Amino acid sequence: MTFFTGEQYRKSLKELSPEIYVRGEQVKDVATHPLLRQTINHIASGYDLCLETEMKNRAVVCSPISGEDIPRLAFHIQQEKEDLFIKAELTREISSQRICTGCGSNMLSVTWAMIHDIDAAHGTDYSSRYKHFIIKLHKTGCPPFAWCMMDPKGDRSLPPSQQRHPADVKIVGRKPGGIVVNGAKLHTTLGPGAHHVVVVPCRALTEADRDFAVSFALPVDTKGIKMIARPSPGPSREVSMESPLSSRFLGVEALTIFDDVFVPEENIFMCGEWEQAVNLSFYFASLHRQSKCACSAGHCDLFVGAAALAADVNGLGMNIAHIRDKITEMIMDGETGYGCALGASANAQQHPSGVWLPDPLIVNSGLKTIRSTIGKHLEHLHDIAGGLVATMPTEEDWGNPGLKKYIDRSLRGSEKYTTEERLRALYLVQDLAASRTTGTLLGFTINAAGSPATNQVVVRRLYDLEKRITYAKQIASILK
Repeated sequence: MTFFTGEQYRKSLKELSPEIYVRGEQVKDVATHPLLRQTINHIASGYDLCLETEMKNRAVVCSPISGEDIPRLAFHIQQEKEDLFIKAELTREISSQRICTGCGSNMLSVTWAMIHDIDAAHGTDYSSRYKHFIIKLHKTGCPPFAWCMMDPKGDRSLPPSQQRHPADVKIVGRKPGGIVVNGAKLHTTLGPGAHHVVVVPCRALTEADRDFAVSFALPVDTKGIKMIARPSPGPSREVSMESPLSSRFLGVEALTIFDDVFVPEENIFMCGEWEQAVNLSFYFASLHRQSKCACSAGHCDLFVGAAALAADVNGLGMNIAHIRDKITEMIMDGETGYGCALGASANAQQHPSGVWLPDPLIVNSGLKTIRSTIGKHLEHLHDIAGGLVATMPTEEDWGNPGLKKYIDRSLRGSEKYTTEERLRALYLVQDLAASRTTGTLLGFTINAAGSPATNQVVVRRLYDLEKRITYAKQIASILK
């Protein structure tokens, strides 16, 4: 079976009955709920994008696991070095158009590697279960899954077993044929639009934390699974000019609750093997942060295009030195991040499971660097576009015939553009730099794939400082 089209995906949601809440009320129909429309559209557009002529050769790959053609960025286990380069290229290109590509391939791949480690250390056979799950996804249209990794953590100075009221997902019971889990996962991106949830550990654990070492997959409408979704940053009403990006793309994040959920044995991929929990975080820090370097480069491209267009509709273009310098600076920042994504791919090492893991020193250094530019880029957007992005009339004002003539006369810019075209360009800058979407962009940049502090932790852990000290001593003729 080939994978879904966007329309087939939308129809597939009618077959599910998940327990989803938005603004305190339970959602009756995920496919049509007005506060979930950007989420559903974002996922649907991902399927359709793979079928576009200019994208298909890169965005679709034949899986060596299932033999099916699948969306590369969402479902492919990355077992060829070339996968890293193609993924980086696609991620940058798509992120420059719609902020988020979706990185399911990374999630499935790092779990594949962790499960291999568990089987090698304990003689288990979780890999066959996981492979069966992957093949099932591939052969049933590649229905989307929600990635449940991040734990609430509670008091972050304490491990989960020492929390007074632990909230992390935990094995709380064992029954014939499976286990019972309880707890929560944070930041479930696009979760209400998924068919399945995939749960994995989030951090290093000790033997006392054994019951928190659990990984499994379940249908999203399994009894006891609940999602409390925050509305997407885009407008809740239909628009045609304002919020041109967030009215169509991005989506919700959810708090996912597991309320005494039964997990059948065939769906369990980790069950108490605490020693290997840290491995997933380490692999994630390599593979997913490579994508984030490319993703952030795509955001730079988006900012560059919006800034240059705003300058042009204002009648200035690239003729003004400070505008030219700021746009060039954003271009160079994007190329730096993308260069790190490619450099880390070139230095990648293959895990025994077959998964290729980019150089973690390069990706963490690159991501920390490009993350630090987001505030400056938002400042440049405001500076280049002008104060109007924060004070301009609304789309409804423009739609009022009695007001339109005054707005048209007052806000005309370059003679190359109509007033409406100028407003549309500035609405894009407003969406990026002066809206709820701005906060989401900041969150994506600063905390997605782990915080900047975790980038530093990985670099300090892996960098061979003693070797550099030895070289310095040799040069300085210090013999001890």
